[in-house]
Amino acid sequence: MPNLVGIGNSQVPTNGMLGGLAYEDSSVLDQVRSGRKNMIINGDMRICQRFSVNSNNNISNATHTYHVDRFKAYSANNGVLQGRWQNNDYSDAGFQYTVRYTPATADTSLSNGQFAFISQVIELENMKHLAYGLSYAKTCTLSFYVKSNLTGTYSISLLNDGTNDRQFVSEYQINNSNTWERKTITIPGDTSGTWNANGLRISWNLASAGNRWASTVGSWFGNGTARYGTNNQVNFMSNTSYTFTLTGVQFEIGENATDFEHRDITHELALCRRYYFKPDNNTYLPPAYQYHRTHKMSVIQFPVQMRVTPSCIATWHNTASAFTQYYLSKDHFKAYNGSAYDDNNSYYLASFEANAEL
Repeated sequence: MPNLVGIGNSQVPTNGMLGGLAYEDSSVLDQVRSGRKNMIINGDMRICQRFSVNSNNNISNATHTYHVDRFKAYSANNGVLQGRWQNNDYSDAGFQYTVRYTPATADTSLSNGQFAFISQVIELENMKHLAYGLSYAKTCTLSFYVKSNLTGTYSISLLNDGTNDRQFVSEYQINNSNTWERKTITIPGDTSGTWNANGLRISWNLASAGNRWASTVGSWFGNGTARYGTNNQVNFMSNTSYTFTLTGVQFEIGENATDFEHRDITHELALCRRYYFKPDNNTYLPPAYQYHRTHKMSVIQFPVQMRVTPSCIATWHNTASAFTQYYLSKDHFKAYNGSAYDDNNSYYLASFEANAEL
């Protein structure tokens, strides 16, 4: 372990001693840092509650569509963008799982207002400590691993999601075809604007028409129209043979990227379930119980409190009459069915999902 200025090699530093000391090697900071440094959830793409591994799923046109948990894609053009959660069996990037996108249908000429991007919104409660909108807003660094067979200039965008009038756009290069490359982009804190809606959206831009290009690059600017690239941005949607694969995403305080924060699977899954919950396909979902001689009730307690009261989709076995959702909350789902006691059939949930995404 590198020496700490003012502490001998044989001394064990106390918390008080660490408080006012300079470090000879900044890597020591990683060893004494505690807490969660990565504000991105599921940055290693391990969690995908919606789809099975290695299955292709098209992105609904002009609709934010999630694939792996917390990462969504948006495609507003004449092409069709397709997502795939992949098990890479520990690729040379050092991660087992990735998310890959490819145009299932191409769009070689983008019209005004057409674009495509991948994004994650960091919830406001998880980024308030950055003090965006104030004079002392914190500098952060975005890092990620990317691989594509389309080399050239790409861009990332940051936006005050929900208010949508403070933006930051920066370019990066994919230099080598089908080769994992780690990209790092340092982003100064935004000292202006209003940051009190959904939170911070970070986007990886795949294609953008000219009227969505940003003329300001590398600094924050105000604009009521979201910008998704620059005039150097490649058109990833122009050929169905193109692939764009992403993993190892980290957004942290500081001017330098540190090693990716690998969190335990229990913690990561709980973070994801604040926004979306779908029981495993092999889970036997609970039966409805007869709470009144003419009514049955079905209840699911969520494993973690959800961000807001979710929208829920549920189906039941052995009943033709629908259940009515009843007094949902951030903590549980309830629905009732008007039917008399029946000792010949078991009424139980066939499928269930709860959505509280941003």
